[in-house]
Amino acid sequence: MLIAIGVVLSFLRIPISQITEITLTGLPIAAAGFMFGPLSAAAVGALIDIAGFLVHPMGPYFPGFTISNALVGVTYGIFLWQLKWCSDKMREQHPVLASDRGLLARIALSHLIKTLFVSLLLNCVWLSFFYGMPFKAVIIGSIPKEAINFPIEVALIFTVLKIIQKIKPMERQI
Repeated sequence: MLIAIGVVLSFLRIPISQITEITLTGLPIAAAGFMFGPLSAAAVGALIDIAGFLVHPMGPYFPGFTISNALVGVTYGIFLWQLKWCSDKMREQHPVLASDRGLLARIALSHLIKTLFVSLLLNCVWLSFFYGMPFKAVIIGSIPKEAINFPIEVALIFTVLKIIQKIKPMERQI
């Protein structure tokens, strides 16, 4: 289901330049990391990229972006997995981690790592290689987009994960 949502969200692109765009495909990847952990989120990220290409190719397939999406899943999974599902004892011992502030901090930290290492470094390498443009030009063009996108994505991921937290306990009661 998360893969299908990611493919649908990949159609909603806001172009910034010829090589830079804003998408919301990170939302289902973050949700997968939160619910299922790093390996499952990596698979969701990779499959979103592959399925998105198969459904709506925008040029030739490039495996570098599949690797990037998988690394995004690993990052979210490491920082967000089992945050909500922690025991009452753990919540008593570490109340900040289980609080909304803790969740927001973990989302922001994971998204910062994703932004710096995947979006600004790795994806800029892929774009530079793919389009034959200088790396410096690609990264300079990506920095404003990432700066604008950062707080928006953190807020959206926080909202989605809070909704998941409310839904998951209901499933256990059924």
